[in-house]
Amino acid sequence: MKIGYLTDRGRRRPTNEDAVKVLEKEKFFMLADGVGGNRSGEVASQSALDAMEKFITHNPPEWLESRDEVFRYFRAAVNYVNHYIIKLSEARPQYSGMATTLAFAYLRDGDLYVANVGDSRVYLIHNGMIQQITEDHTYVNDLVRMGAITREEAQHHARKNVITRAIGANANNEPDCFSVPVGRGDRILLCSDGLYDEIDDESILAAVSRFDDMVMCAEDLVAMANESGGNDNISVICVELMEG
Repeated sequence: MKIGYLTDRGRRRPTNEDAVKVLEKEKFFMLADGVGGNRSGEVASQSALDAMEKFITHNPPEWLESRDEVFRYFRAAVNYVNHYIIKLSEARPQYSGMATTLAFAYLRDGDLYVANVGDSRVYLIHNGMIQQITEDHTYVNDLVRMGAITREEAQHHARKNVITRAIGANANNEPDCFSVPVGRGDRILLCSDGLYDEIDDESILAAVSRFDDMVMCAEDLVAMANESGGNDNISVICVELMEG
């Protein structure tokens, strides 16, 4: 695999509440986008990824044999992380109400397994086409799915950044789980909304396809988002598969 990742404060926010983590040996890639006052959003995002790493380290996934077993493992991991963040928010008053999105991907035997809570995304780039694997857990995406508004209207909706699921919140935090076959030359992108709110999927596809070096790919995506406004924190993980 070739891997590159970067998280950036952007041009408008005083702090960076995003976090990324790559466990190359375990082939796990994780991204979180925190919310909360008094800088607790950055505590939520980083703590969620640290808790994910702890869960994976103490419960290695090698024994998993089927798709259903992987998905059960994902749900157990998210449940563990959710309880961890809730306990942390209860322990200190300044962390009260903090929460975070969580998206992660796991490569295993020619398949990409993905889970998400919130609106951080995972994309697959295959044969020159980009596919969003995850489904945004947002108020406006629910409206789109019900047919109440169009995708174009959703892009400019006043409540487009209102998420309906989050780690640490008392609302629904059940992850959606997905799996897709992958092979040599495919590229995987994890990103926060600070990327896709600034540049569209076609521009993301062009950038991801532009470089052989995934570090340069990550840097280019972040630079493009900043050039387009940089209104939020921006985080990306770029992976190219070299086998399959």
